[in-house]
Amino acid sequence: MTLSLFILGSLADENSHPYKLKKQLLDTIPIDKISEGKFYYNFETLQKKGFIEPAETIQIENRPNKTLYKITKDGKEYLEREIYNNFKKFSKIEDLYISIYLLKYIDPHKAAIFLEDTIIQERKRWVEYREAYNNEELLRQYQLLEEKQKKAIEFISDHAFSQSEQNIRWMEKLLTFLKSTDK
Repeated sequence: MTLSLFILGSLADENSHPYKLKKQLLDTIPIDKISEGKFYYNFETLQKKGFIEPAETIQIENRPNKTLYKITKDGKEYLEREIYNNFKKFSKIEDLYISIYLLKYIDPHKAAIFLEDTIIQERKRWVEYREAYNNEELLRQYQLLEEKQKKAIEFISDHAFSQSEQNIRWMEKLLTFLKSTDK
């Protein structure tokens, strides 16, 4: 997941503190949970790279001080660049969730161009898998397997191919959405 993008996008909207951002993430994006360590590691990494910086410290009586952070100019540039990169290349559909959520920071039509290329590549990849799946050598090896192994391979293949078809349909819907969205 592109956790650092969420942090940057949230700080582009308003200055905030890490705990509030983590809660906002869990309330906004459909993810199970995220470890404290992973979240704060991403936060600290962004600060070390100069993408975020302390904006102010709030003192509340009988409570620890809260440091509010803001995004830097370099952070805004990085945010935009990485959102586009996410549309260019992602390994799982879920990797796009945060980039879709942060569309207001980019030109959706430019993201559509990148996504269109990704869809073409994904279709091509699955055509190649289907062709390989029907390869004579594989079919010969398949015939040598026990019946349970054959059923297991069929079960796994059925899921993989149907999931790829579903992912491509979803990306095509997303593409339509991006093309119809105004900047």
